[in-house]
Amino acid sequence: MRVADYHEQFAAVYDTFYAKRDVAGEVQLAVNLLGLDNAPAGSRHVLDFGCGTGSHVLAFAGCGFKATGFDRSPAMIARARAKCSARGFADVMFESGAPSEFFSRLDGTRFDGAVSFFNVLNCIETPGDMASQLRLIRSRLTPGASMLIEVWNGAAVFRDAPRSDVRLCADPDTPARELVRMTLPTLDRIRQTCTLLYRVLDLDREAGSFAEFKSVHDIQFLTPVHYRHLFELADLAILDEFPKGRPGTPITQDDWHIAYLVRRDT
Repeated sequence: MRVADYHEQFAAVYDTFYAKRDVAGEVQLAVNLLGLDNAPAGSRHVLDFGCGTGSHVLAFAGCGFKATGFDRSPAMIARARAKCSARGFADVMFESGAPSEFFSRLDGTRFDGAVSFFNVLNCIETPGDMASQLRLIRSRLTPGASMLIEVWNGAAVFRDAPRSDVRLCADPDTPARELVRMTLPTLDRIRQTCTLLYRVLDLDREAGSFAEFKSVHDIQFLTPVHYRHLFELADLAILDEFPKGRPGTPITQDDWHIAYLVRRDT
């Protein structure tokens, strides 16, 4: 059995786990919400904060936008660059670094819109750090630019605590290969964190072998009133808050995944 670093190993299987995610649909919705749908080709620059292996970034580029992806995992960024090279996009950039390095790594680049999927904001250690990160991103948005941010809804987490889960995924390119991800959550209601222990098995049925890797992640979840306060601290105006994928719909305590559309006004 081999236990390896989560980020290094997970980058290789990330796209398999999320192969069924509607990336094109999510990007089209983001383009509409960010007010970029009538922009001339190549005239707008979009940021994906916490881009993973870059699928959404490449989808933005496929729509004719300049696009930049930022992620803390060098392995994810390496895979994103390889995917970009294979598709031959010129107006795409990827950078890796800790969230606090966002400002320095992107060296003055300004953005006309931004997204942050996969609840990346919740992976930042404290609400104070979240507010600081939002201010950094705001500083790189052009006046009037908007950002779409997905987060965990703390009200829903308190109502329906996360449970252990097992997910199986087949690799369409290698039929003998199967991936199994086990998620073991531990909820701390006082700190408002959920510690997720991931264990992933990479099975090769033809060879009769497998590899294992694991990692522990602390997710800091907040309630809607706290998110609103964060955006106020970051001087970002809230245009809409809604269940993920359903703009204009009021959020409820049953909506685990919610989204905020915010804007830099000045």
